[in-house]
This record gives sequence, C-alpha cells and structure tokens, in this order.
Amino acid sequence: MKKNDFAAFIVYVLMFALAMLIGFLVIRGIVSEANSWGIKNAILLVILSVIVGVIFNALLLEFGHLLGAKAGGYTISMWCLFGLAFKKQPNGKFKFTISSFDGLTGETRVVPKDVKKSSLSAYIVFPLLGFLLEIIGCVILMAFAERDKNTSGTASAIGWMYLSAIVFMTVGGMIYLYDIFPAHLDAETDGYRMTILNKPINREAYNQMLIARNRTDNHLAPLPAPVYDDVTDFTWSLNVLAVYDAILREKYIEAIKIVQRTLDTSERVSQATKDEAMAMKLSIVLLTLKRDDGKIYYDENCNNEQRKYIATLPDVVTARCYILISGVLDGNQNETNYAIDKLDKLLKKVPDVAKPGELKLLNLSLTRVKTLHPDWTLDNVVALMLAPNAPAEKAEDSAASKPAPAAEAKAAEAKPAESKPEEKPVDPPHSDK
Repeated sequence: MKKNDFAAFIVYVLMFALAMLIGFLVIRGIVSEANSWGIKNAILLVILSVIVGVIFNALLLEFGHLLGAKAGGYTISMWCLFGLAFKKQPNGKFKFTISSFDGLTGETRVVPKDVKKSSLSAYIVFPLLGFLLEIIGCVILMAFAERDKNTSGTASAIGWMYLSAIVFMTVGGMIYLYDIFPAHLDAETDGYRMTILNKPINREAYNQMLIARNRTDNHLAPLPAPVYDDVTDFTWSLNVLAVYDAILREKYIEAIKIVQRTLDTSERVSQATKDEAMAMKLSIVLLTLKRDDGKIYYDENCNNEQRKYIATLPDVVTARCYILISGVLDGNQNETNYAIDKLDKLLKKVPDVAKPGELKLLNLSLTRVKTLHPDWTLDNVVALMLAPNAPAEKAEDSAASKPAPAAEAKAAEAKPAESKPEEKPVDPPHSDK
C-alpha cells in the first residue's frame, strides 16, 4: 500500500469514527426522544438532513475556494460540484458540462494571474472560515430550538432544527476533516497544499504547475518546463515535467542530468522522492545502454533496498523500470508481463501534463523488449497500442542521420563502469545488436 493510499484509508476511518461517535452519543438520544422535540419522523429527518448537509457543505467548500481564488489573484478555469461543472472556454465564457474532478465532492481549478505574486492562502482559508460560520449558525439554531422546547414542550415547532443542525455539523466535519488532512489522499486536499506552500520556491512552482495543467486542459502546446535548482519534494514533481520535456525532444542525457540534481541534493528531500528519482534515472539509463552495459550498470549502482522498491511497482516509472530489468537484462517473460499487466491502472494516476513524455518512454521500453524477444506475447492493451508507434529501427535511423554533439558522442564511447553513469547514455537509444 502506497503512502497516499494509507493516508486516505486513515482519513476515511476517522470520518467514519466521527459519524459513529456523534450518531451513537448524540443523535441516537435525540431520535429516541423525538416526541419531546416535536419531531414526528426522526429517521426521515436524519436522512434528509444528511443529503442536504452534504450538498450544503460541498457548496460551502467550493464557494470558499471560489472567493479565496479571486482574493488571491487567480482566475477560475473550472468550478465543479459532484461532476456538474462550469468550464471556461478559450473565448472567456463558461460552459456547463459534466466533468471528472479531483476532490471529495468537487473542485475549483484556478490559474494564477502572476506566478510570483498570486497566493493560495485565501483559497485554503476561506472554506474554513465558511465552516466556522456554519458551526456558529448551527449552534444559534440549536439554542433557539432548545429554548422553544423548554417553553413549548411537545408543541415545539422548531425542535427539528436541533437535530438537523447536529447532522449538518457532523457532515461538515467529515468533509472538512478530509479537506484539511495534511497529505495527498486520493485527491489533492487543502491540507496537502498547506504543507507544500510553506516554502516560497514551492509557491512559485505550484503556480507554474497550475499554468501547465490549464494549458493541457485547453489542448494548448505546453510551455518549456522550468528546472528548479532548489530541489524539494514538490519541485522534484515539477522537475519531472522538465525530464519528460527533454525526453520528447530526444535529449536523454539532459533528462538524466535533471534527475541527477535531485539525487545530488538528497539530504533536502524525503526518501520517497529519492526512490522516485532513482527509479526515473535507472529507467532512462537502462533504456539507452546496450544490454550488457546496462547489466553492469544495474549490478553496480542498484542496491537491494532499491531493487525491492522497484519490485513493489508503486507507480508507472517503477513499472517501466521493472519491464526493462525483467525483459532486457534478465529475459524473464513472466515478470515482464507481470509489470505490463499493471500499466493500465498505473497510467491512470499519471497527470495529463506528464502523459506524453511517459507514454513515449513506455513506447520505447516496450519496443526494446519486443525487438529483443519477438516471440514473446505481450497481451496487454497498453503494450499492443504503444509498441508499434516507436520502432527501434526508426530510433536507430535517427541516430545515424543526426550527428551527436561532441560531448554526447564522447559519452557514447564511455565504459559503463565509470563513476558517472549519467554521462553514458546516448541520443537516441541503442538496439541490442
């Protein structure tokens, strides 16, 4: 189970625990005394209150995001609630449509007006202020309802508001517990944003990411991906886009050097980021070295812990790496197909802005395996769709027709046992012949 999956599991358990706690300790007692509150059908009231509470709190959350985005210097590109969305069109007008969303109940997508000045602080805080106002309002309604009950007895006309207010606050507590949890769950939360935006370099990088995502959403050509020398866990995720950009331009040496920045500053990033960078570098190196040279590099530069991490296949990069290890280095068809079978699910987790580069690397990796083992059956939809698009022969012809720069030509002649493996691969990949 990945860290994000475990965090999501913990949050859902906490949400369920909150519902059970309030349900058994508070709501159950009120339902059993429904007559004294003037409530005729308490169960129906609870069900209706839950439905309305979910809708109300979801609206409150996304309206908070909307107002916070405006206050922070952002324009709105999409406002979505339960899949019902208003998307901004190239002409500046909004169009109603059905859309997927990254969130528990909805999503407000934004684009910074100024990469350096736009701030998401209000975007994060305003929904919390809205929930605070909701709590205050519910407490006031409960006070009025209780006073009316004490004075009117079973003739209370607003006793139902007491129960509904408790349900509203409970539902809101569950939604906002999810939203402020300080981790990336099965969706990006405000709590996660708070953890990454506490560093100035991350704020600018996040704004760059929002711009890149907006261009992808509008089917526009991506801007050149910036490379951040100040590497953090988050700027690494942005540097990955620069890696893919280099891959699309067939600059494999450049891509490896970008990854190496993270490995050289590993004391400032988490172990998870180190592992991701290691897998990314290894997958590109193995793709660009001949089989025997790749075997030497893998044996000398990948320790047991790193090999175990790759074998867990937590993401598409490690799966691609495992395909090259099993298919090219070890010649193990079963293990290769094991990794290939995971691709469909893992590819769904790749952000749209990163997919072109990742698909190209997958394309080349699968082609490498198919070229080396033409008798193997790779009966996976992704494999069958990808492999024909980038034949190894075409890559070799490209190498013959484009003289490599002097530095890269020298790198191509280097022996794989050298201390700087990042200088070994050449543009584009070798065949195994």
